[in-house]
Amino acid sequence: MKTIKPPPSSTAVGRVLPALLLALVAWTEPHVGAQTAATNKVAEPKPAEAASGEEPVNWVTFGLGGASTSGNRAQFQERWGMRQGVLGGIQDFHYELMFGKKGMLELDGRAMYGGEDYSVKLQMVDPDRGFFRAGFRQFRTWYDGSAGYVPATGSAISLGSDELSLNRGEFWIEAGLTPPEGPMLTLKLARDYRKGTKDSLIWGDSTQGGVTRGMVPSFRELDEIRNRVLADLKHTIGRSDFGIGIRVDMVENDSKFKERRTPEAAGVGNRYVTQRDVFESDMFNVRAFTETRINDQTLLTSGYSYTRMDTDLGGSRIYGASFDAPYSPAYVDSGYTSLSGGSIVDQYVMNLSLRMEPFPDFVIVPSLRAEKIDTGDNSTYSVANVPTGITTVQSGFLTVSEALEARFTGFTNWVLYARGEWSEGDGYLREQSTPVILRNTDSERFTQKYTLGANWYPLRRLHFSGQYYHKTADNDYTHLTDSTANTLVAGNRYPAFMRENNFQTDDVNVRATWRPLPNITSVTRYDYQISGINMRGDNLGSVESGRTIAHIVSQNLTWVPWTRLFLQGSFSYALDSTTTPASSITTTVTDAHNDYWQTSAALTFVVDDRTDLQASYFYYRANNFINNSSVSMPYGTSANDHAVNVGLIRNFSKTVRGSLSYGYFRHRDETSGGIDNYDAHLIFSTVTYRF
Repeated sequence: MKTIKPPPSSTAVGRVLPALLLALVAWTEPHVGAQTAATNKVAEPKPAEAASGEEPVNWVTFGLGGASTSGNRAQFQERWGMRQGVLGGIQDFHYELMFGKKGMLELDGRAMYGGEDYSVKLQMVDPDRGFFRAGFRQFRTWYDGSAGYVPATGSAISLGSDELSLNRGEFWIEAGLTPPEGPMLTLKLARDYRKGTKDSLIWGDSTQGGVTRGMVPSFRELDEIRNRVLADLKHTIGRSDFGIGIRVDMVENDSKFKERRTPEAAGVGNRYVTQRDVFESDMFNVRAFTETRINDQTLLTSGYSYTRMDTDLGGSRIYGASFDAPYSPAYVDSGYTSLSGGSIVDQYVMNLSLRMEPFPDFVIVPSLRAEKIDTGDNSTYSVANVPTGITTVQSGFLTVSEALEARFTGFTNWVLYARGEWSEGDGYLREQSTPVILRNTDSERFTQKYTLGANWYPLRRLHFSGQYYHKTADNDYTHLTDSTANTLVAGNRYPAFMRENNFQTDDVNVRATWRPLPNITSVTRYDYQISGINMRGDNLGSVESGRTIAHIVSQNLTWVPWTRLFLQGSFSYALDSTTTPASSITTTVTDAHNDYWQTSAALTFVVDDRTDLQASYFYYRANNFINNSSVSMPYGTSANDHAVNVGLIRNFSKTVRGSLSYGYFRHRDETSGGIDNYDAHLIFSTVTYRF
């Protein structure tokens, strides 16, 4: 195949960009720009596509389209991760060239207006020397700021626009030395951030309808920065690999939680709540590992990690006539000011594992892990500008975990495996605060998990697999000191009320993969899980506080009836319920159900050697809404979704490809009384040029 080069008119891509990249390579790799002894000429890197007969390896894709929505625009944006309106820009860009004998330089980028999705990444790699990477990425996620709906009144409360969004981004620069012989060293500097507004599930209360319900939307204004420094050194001596690394994280958060309470009330009853949370932390981590191949059948690994986190916190919670209002004692629930405090956490982790193959077809892996955590923190705050609360907490926990895993492949067409995991721990919690809370609690924890599984291949086109596991967790608490009475008539039994908390889970899943014909593949899976939670409070007997049962059946079918047509379909049905004894005592608490079913289908049709037609359909249905709004806030999802996509892809030449797609999205939501309903149309097109 003839090598395809950029046309002369593509000056920006064809001449300027390669020149800049070649200059960067020459600056960072002196040997590239050095004169050769034989010719006295500059040895220039060759673009990757220069080799005769190879396809172009560089490309740029432009995209243009947009979405139009009728109904709840915020719900559509959160559900599908795209904004209504025009969307366009550079969807994908890639350029690469070779330098030296093995080196490669790559530049990738993306800039989509409307999606607020921007990225650029530069990478230079020479496997015999090292690498250099640098980049930037920012994208936006959308959120729906609406809250609860009360069927009794047919209303929901809005605080304004429900269209919330959050920008997330990262800068990074990374370099490493990777010589064929000798230690490998890597260093990375990174800065992550989140800034914007997102919804919260801590809803404010309202008395609309004559009863108090948590139905008023609330939101968080986030301003978070995290700086990271990572360094790792790895080396091989004989049969052993050694490594040591350090990591430093520096976090600076200055965020706000904003909430409305009883907005229908007059005067100070209509409260705007602004809670400012200031959090700064410095984390230092050092870690090391070894991996030794004792012989061909035995591998020994070990590791150690130490982490210290030093945090400082501050902030306030102020009720006022507007958000960000100054402190006012006129509000009964006036909150607090001048919050300050901090904590220090020390964590120690050690692990050891030994992989052995005592005889062919049998592998056994025992492992051991120990973790110790010590925490000390304190905080103070003021009410009405008077120092009021002082809290100090000391806690610690030691956990030792063991595991034993075995795998056997000695039976023809069978793979058998088993694993046991055990964990024992004990800890303490010492808490003292003003107003008076005094607590001194010791705790013990024991967890265990047993897994059995098998894969069976009775026929070349038939495969079965199955797995079962049983897991328990037992937590016991001994309260040596408790400032609150835990008698049956006490009005407040917290803290130090729980004595026992036990969990048990049994899970089984089976899967069958079958190819009845060369062009048909079927995958069927069934999952069953049952979980129970038992608790015992002080001066009370043990009771099962909750039980969850889930059944999930899924089916996937792929069919290629002829070389130009590909069909795929899937279906899943889930029955998921959580029951609690409280539902038989009071109507304010109901059992929870998360039953749903969904199906999807996809089609690809090769119209001709240059044209493909693609289509897909998705449907989702849940019917779990329980209308008990007369006594409580109703929960449970009842909704259905339809999504249809049709696309056409056309290769106009060996270097130019285009696509055009249309999508329709329909959402109907009974839980929100139809407030979250929407219909949306999406049109998007792309043009890709390869060079």
